Amino acid sequence: MTDRLYYTDCYLRQFTARVAALSEDGLSVHLDRTAFYPTSGGQPFDTGTLGGIAVIGVTDDESGVVHQLARPLAPGLAARDIECVVDWDRRFDHMQQHTGQHLLSAVFEGRFGLRTVSFHMGLESSTIDLEGKLDGAGAAAVELRANQIVCEDRAVTIAFEHAVDAQGLRKPSDREGTLRIVSIQDLDRSACGGTHVRSTGEIGAVLLRKLEKVRQTVRVEFLCGSRAI
Repeated sequence: MTDRLYYTDCYLRQFTARVAALSEDGLSVHLDRTAFYPTSGGQPFDTGTLGGIAVIGVTDDESGVVHQLARPLAPGLAARDIECVVDWDRRFDHMQQHTGQHLLSAVFEGRFGLRTVSFHMGLESSTIDLEGKLDGAGAAAVELRANQIVCEDRAVTIAFEHAVDAQGLRKPSDREGTLRIVSIQDLDRSACGGTHVRSTGEIGAVLLRKLEKVRQTVRVEFLCGSRAI
């Protein structure tokens, strides 16, 4: 299995790893450890390079994290150490959007009891689907409060707790064993495997752009950081 370095250090952007397995065509690579985040939980995969070759996709399967390359890795590099670089601009943008989602979901639930049922991060904007109803005035109030918390620069921390001991989660987890808990100081505790910034100040500006009714939910389109400028 892959040692997932992003679980403990979301800011790691360059590392050395051993090629644990290589497909026959040389385009799919397993590493013994990786800082590349695979598509999961509404967050897209990281890009970057392995041994100087572009990473164009990262997935997760039973064997661990699989890195898809733009051209084959040389067979002679199997069981060898290679240099790996994460595209930092893409990674940090994802960190801002995902932490912004935690912030908004916590404020929506705290202010109006609106529970988040899904999250999706797109190329240009992200969306949260909320269980219930929301009007423009409510959205404006949440946007204002979210930006106030950004300005307060509250700490965002990562901890590991056993499922039976993890209390006060915004959304109860049905997983067993150890949970990775992402917390926003005095606001939110969520079980999450994604990448996040260290403080709300790093999220940057939060902009709610559009509300849309989708079946029994309301979809909120939002932007954070440089996307919101």
